[in-house]
Amino acid sequence: MERALQFRLRTTIRWAWIYFLYGTGLLAWARRKVSSRYRGIIVLTLHRVLDDADVQQTYSPRGMIIRRLTFEKLLGYLQRNYESVALTGVTPSWDKFNGKPRFALTFDDGWKDTADIAVPLSENFEVPVTVFVCPGLAGQSSPFWPENIRRVWLILQQCPPILREFLDSLNEIGLSKLPSLEATAEHKLELLIGRLKALTPPQRERFLQKALGLERECNGIRTLTRMDATMTWEDTARLRRLGTQIGSHTHNHQILPILSSAQVYEELCDSKIEIERHLGHDCRLFAYPDGAWSATVRELVIQAGYTFAFANETGVWTSTTDCWVIPRVNIWEGSVTGPKGRFSPVVFQYATFWRSFCAEFRTRNRGNRLKGKDNEPYIPLSSLS
Repeated sequence: MERALQFRLRTTIRWAWIYFLYGTGLLAWARRKVSSRYRGIIVLTLHRVLDDADVQQTYSPRGMIIRRLTFEKLLGYLQRNYESVALTGVTPSWDKFNGKPRFALTFDDGWKDTADIAVPLSENFEVPVTVFVCPGLAGQSSPFWPENIRRVWLILQQCPPILREFLDSLNEIGLSKLPSLEATAEHKLELLIGRLKALTPPQRERFLQKALGLERECNGIRTLTRMDATMTWEDTARLRRLGTQIGSHTHNHQILPILSSAQVYEELCDSKIEIERHLGHDCRLFAYPDGAWSATVRELVIQAGYTFAFANETGVWTSTTDCWVIPRVNIWEGSVTGPKGRFSPVVFQYATFWRSFCAEFRTRNRGNRLKGKDNEPYIPLSSLS
């Protein structure tokens, strides 16, 4: 009960703050600053676009999902009010300004619904899209380990003794136990996935295999539905023919800072080679899995031949931005819908322009630098010239 009251209080305060910014004109002011003063581009990151019924079937976390209807409303709003930018690997013009704020639309991971739902809808609204894919996971039913862990976790909730064994196995891989009382099951799952991201791929795979074995003990049925499948190469080629830009998201969606330099470079190069071989087109765009990068990883991205690389830190892409750590704003259902659960331009402007302006302000006026996962700050190229 107390936790529910705290959640409602935080939600009420959030809505009050957003509509205060709107009512005072501060949202519009931030939008003007980003578009006219900074001449910036807001890059949007999405993952999955699903029908309402399919939302109930996927094992992806809700922070990766936007409903089809909400996405259509978003596309219509963007088409009417903004200038869309196609990411081609060529530096955008920073002098040209037609009065409309600019945005670019990107999708990570290469999910099947990106090809079947998201890109066709974007084509209808004439909004260009860039999709970052993992060649080593193309055309598979459930290739991403977080979805598998989430499925196992939900099944084991029905088998408390086996769930305890599952949690005890965290000690075997050197991870501390999850909170016992103060966190909800969903929050515990988020903590677990966050801790697993810090493991090396072999460690994580051993834990996953242990989890799958416990799932079988619980008589769990491993339902690998089409909901959590990735695009095939045929899908990717079809999107490319439509004009969709295809970029790399590494070969196997590895979190790069925990790998050796040789492993990072292999992930970067193998992915680039496979994309170019299948599509017959240069691959110059890259997105860091989980947004995880470091100064060392950034240098390897440059060596591998990528022109632009995109992170997940909120911010504005301007003429002074490091081309290999371009900020993006994550978009999901909760970041663009209002209190009634429908698409809200006001909430969208808060999630994009207000938060991006604040991040840009801190960088420009307080000397803050974005940092990679190994805490190495990156230095914008403009400061080195």
